[in-house]
Amino acid sequence: MTLPESATRVVEALDGRRVSRVGFGCYRVDDRTPAHREALAFALREGVNLIDTSTNYGDGASERLVGSVLKETGADAVVVTKAGYVQGLNRAEAIRRKQDGSPWPEMTEYSDDCWHCISPEFLRDQLTASLERLQLPKVDVLLLHNPEYFLMEAEQQLMGLDAARDVFYDRVKRALAHLETERTAGRIAAYGISSNTFVVPHPRPEAVDLTRILPVAGPGFRVIQLPMNPLELGAREGIHTAERRSVLDVARDAGLSVLVNRPLNAFGPRGLVRFAEVSPPFELVPADGTAWRALAELEQEFRKRWAPRLRMEPGAPPPEQLIAFSPLFREIELQVSDLSAFASAWESHVAPRLDELLPELERVLGNETGYGDFARRLRQRIAQVASIAVRRPLARESERKALLLQQLRKAFGETAGETISQRTIRALAETPGVDGVLVGMRRTRYVRDALATFS
Repeated sequence: MTLPESATRVVEALDGRRVSRVGFGCYRVDDRTPAHREALAFALREGVNLIDTSTNYGDGASERLVGSVLKETGADAVVVTKAGYVQGLNRAEAIRRKQDGSPWPEMTEYSDDCWHCISPEFLRDQLTASLERLQLPKVDVLLLHNPEYFLMEAEQQLMGLDAARDVFYDRVKRALAHLETERTAGRIAAYGISSNTFVVPHPRPEAVDLTRILPVAGPGFRVIQLPMNPLELGAREGIHTAERRSVLDVARDAGLSVLVNRPLNAFGPRGLVRFAEVSPPFELVPADGTAWRALAELEQEFRKRWAPRLRMEPGAPPPEQLIAFSPLFREIELQVSDLSAFASAWESHVAPRLDELLPELERVLGNETGYGDFARRLRQRIAQVASIAVRRPLARESERKALLLQQLRKAFGETAGETISQRTIRALAETPGVDGVLVGMRRTRYVRDALATFS
């Protein structure tokens, strides 16, 4: 399948290549999870040819996934990656270099687990590592990744705002000059900046001013990336300059392509709001109050009858502790009130036991008389208890959906699409000045939903 004409736009900044409006956002994907690999391969087959990743996503595992899938599929995609964060292995290397007396210059030590750097030396090393992980001779776009960390650190250190901005824009100028040399050398096709603070009012200390960057940028400066969603609309509001022009206005006048990130994840006054409908992560089955007791009895049967037959590796938990779903469901039921959090808890704590532990036990104990029937009854009771535990979050989901639709209408008016996420993606993609919407699609079903936006 190829995305229909209405779903694509020629992005002049990317050498006229036709780029899908929906891009595959690679935050929280890695090369160790089969579902992530399947989702990316499926997206490429269905016409998504824009991929966004970063050197720090998964400590490099995100770029490795992109590289291996592109190699396996032979797909031609526009690959965007980003550099600037110094975390994980990068931070360990930064500490080692600092101790050896050869540190990367101009390091911003923002917090214990997050340093940041855009010095030419660091960018050169990061690009080399990225190309190796991506298995590419060059990347289409390399973005400075949230360089505003320097401004935030300067504010914490009580550095004068004017002085901090002078230092900041000088560093950005030299970073972009280096990326221009990388473009000339053929290691990148274009470059730009991804900043969360392109969209905040200019007077705020952490704001990144595109109008101050454009005069010092070379011809390869072609792309910017910023957050935008129904609650965070700073990109289109007239707050970026003293003349009250929006950053989308400035970018459009400069001929830049704009990629939007976090389209479905908004930070509101009460925390994270996800603009997507949530379904139970399993099929609901009829259940009554006896299911809890029945599951607990099966767990007791496992401890007495089946656990003693297991031989565990040294250091592994006692076999009696392997089957303990009822207390886990009680904890989730007590602590989780919304369906999104329930689905997250399920994916993190329940699904691995169902998908990995139970099949392994069935493999080991399957020849034991009676274990097959026990395993069947156990799965049946788990499904029933799960269906009970999810009732309260499920009831709240309809209320949440009504509020999200109200917020969507307020931000964009009436929007087309069957689901909340489809309506949101379409509204953002049709916003004047937006060239691509980067959607986190870690599962094939998320890819289907996003692509259905334009079907």
